[in-house]
Amino acid sequence: MKACSKKIIGTILAFLAWGHIALAEDSQSAAFSLGDIEFLADEPSYLDFGAGAFNFSDDPTAAGYIEYRYGKKLSFIGPVMGIMANTDGGVFGYGGFYADLKYRRLIVTPLATVGGYHQGGSKDLGGIFQFRTAITFAYQFDGDSRLGVRLSHISNAGLHDDNPGENEILLTYSLPLAF
Repeated sequence: MKACSKKIIGTILAFLAWGHIALAEDSQSAAFSLGDIEFLADEPSYLDFGAGAFNFSDDPTAAGYIEYRYGKKLSFIGPVMGIMANTDGGVFGYGGFYADLKYRRLIVTPLATVGGYHQGGSKDLGGIFQFRTAITFAYQFDGDSRLGVRLSHISNAGLHDDNPGENEILLTYSLPLAF
């Protein structure tokens, strides 16, 4: 099963990377600005990859995620969906909303999501239903790709009897897509 999943993920990533990268320099517009800070409106969709530490403030383990951020937005808010997994078998699938704030080449991306958590051998977060909030600080290169750092928190917000939460720190790379 794991080998099949790796092949499927590898095939999807190869397809997305092959010939679908948007290289439009001025493909971002601002919904509005506050001084030099732009709240970005429609822009390319992004495939975002990250790797780092799950539960880094308590009992860290390695983690990674893949995320799709749709570029068409309602004003400056867009939809996001993704999956995060750690090396102890914890998996979190999620969907929600994000925004991009731009100051020169610095992009700040806050996001808020809800999803389902499968504990595996990982930290017990109190139940399946969880919320994830995150903020990414990234440098945007020519061609719109981004390299950054993400801080995330997963919690059930007190919906379950136990609510230990967990924190992540992740190195991110965002690849703009042409579709």
